[in-house]
Amino acid sequence: MEWGKSWWSSAILDRIIPWVTHLGSHVAIIIFILLTWAITKELAVLYKLFIVYAIQSGVIYTLKFTLRRKRPPFFKSAVIKISKGPGEILDPSFPSAHTCFAFMMATLLSHWLPTYWLCFFIPAGFIGWTRVYLDLHHPTDVIGGGLLGYGITEIFLHLFRF
Repeated sequence: MEWGKSWWSSAILDRIIPWVTHLGSHVAIIIFILLTWAITKELAVLYKLFIVYAIQSGVIYTLKFTLRRKRPPFFKSAVIKISKGPGEILDPSFPSAHTCFAFMMATLLSHWLPTYWLCFFIPAGFIGWTRVYLDLHHPTDVIGGGLLGYGITEIFLHLFRF
């Protein structure tokens, strides 16, 4: 992480990233669910999206509070950076919930619009990277969150057809 900081740190990114990182937040996922429901106008879709979101949240927070992995040692600099953006809940580090939710949304969108799958997974990966950039997560937290978001959503999609 120290090595990465030496070549990717930027004053412009320090202003933008605290806002971009929240595209994987609980607020963003609720907005995604409500917009999807508004577009489809199907109550079953709303229920299924809330169920997959609840499953993801249950798995993430069970792992977080079971493993209790500490945040990166650069955490104090993260508090300074994140204060430039919207609020942040500071729970244990592994896995990254923001990354998990970003990959959940990317997986769902890729399922519905398979031609554009790359357009969904690149931003999801970028959201994960913002968590490392802000010193809020270790790279393995982000990898774990991405795998959980993708894996749980794929399993859900196979069990409950949309």
